[in-house]
Amino acid sequence: MKISLASCCANCEHFLNGQLCGVQEVVVSENQVCEAYEFKAVLHREDDCLKCSKFQTNNCAHPQKASEGIMCTVWYPRAAS
Repeated sequence: MKISLASCCANCEHFLNGQLCGVQEVVVSENQVCEAYEFKAVLHREDDCLKCSKFQTNNCAHPQKASEGIMCTVWYPRAAS
């Protein structure tokens, strides 16, 4: 089963102040979505190479630079066990 991020307001670049859609200019909830959906990338300080599923594999884009505290655009979270 493939798991993916929901394309809803909570993950949208246009979701402002946790309640307003900047495109539609109406109050919306986190669970709504519209055709103007645009993914909002959010990085966290605790997400680095050590927590990337590609770290020390052939899929790592920067194997010579990958280390603790570093993160790149192809970062992919490890599955929680």
